[in-house]
Amino acid sequence: MAENVSMEQSIYQLLNDVNRNYFTSNRQLNKQSMLYQTIDEVQGKGWFNDLKLEEIENYALATATLKPATLTKAGINKLSELKKIYGKEEEK
Repeated sequence: MAENVSMEQSIYQLLNDVNRNYFTSNRQLNKQSMLYQTIDEVQGKGWFNDLKLEEIENYALATATLKPATLTKAGINKLSELKKIYGKEEEK
């Protein structure tokens, strides 16, 4: 069952997934999806290298460049900060 997560939880999960090289390919995303909104939210924060969103003209879709994405030092620090809050949930 899907559960609603906050933007901060979604950012934590994206940071965590990129850190562990979870993404094996790029993704086409609906612009209403939480992953799209999360990537859009973190653009320009300096937490990622090579993380991009490219909108597909005339469609409610975008391509997210995820496979080559890596964390910057600031991204690793942000992941550590959020892990103190949300990392405990993974242990359940």
